[in-house]
Amino acid sequence: VAAASDEQATGIEQVNRAVSEMDKVVQQNAANAEESASASEEMNAQAVQMRGFVGDLVVLVSGAARDEVGEGLAADHKRRVKLPMVHRPRLIGDSAAIQEEQHGSQLVRNGKEKQGSHRRQTIPLIDQDFQDF
Repeated sequence: VAAASDEQATGIEQVNRAVSEMDKVVQQNAANAEESASASEEMNAQAVQMRGFVGDLVVLVSGAARDEVGEGLAADHKRRVKLPMVHRPRLIGDSAAIQEEQHGSQLVRNGKEKQGSHRRQTIPLIDQDFQDF
């Protein structure tokens, strides 16, 4: 009877250790799941913020209204949003040169002629200078 009791006590100890180990594994698993959920929420917040950055960039590049861009980006997150082609914005000097070519050498602003000479006369660019360029 004493030997059988010792064997039962040993068996119960082993079961207790096994249950304790299983409890540790379950707790670790729960902690990992919580950490993954937290990381997922953070990544989602960053994705929303990135979507806002992309929308702002599209507004800057295309000049579209912010509401139009927001509707396009939020329409369906599973499909790709086709963004407009990006064109290099013209610099102020470039648009002035186009206006000079279209309207002559003097720019007219607010009914007054701009003082100074034609830009091409101020900085002569000879095509021969750029042959080897």
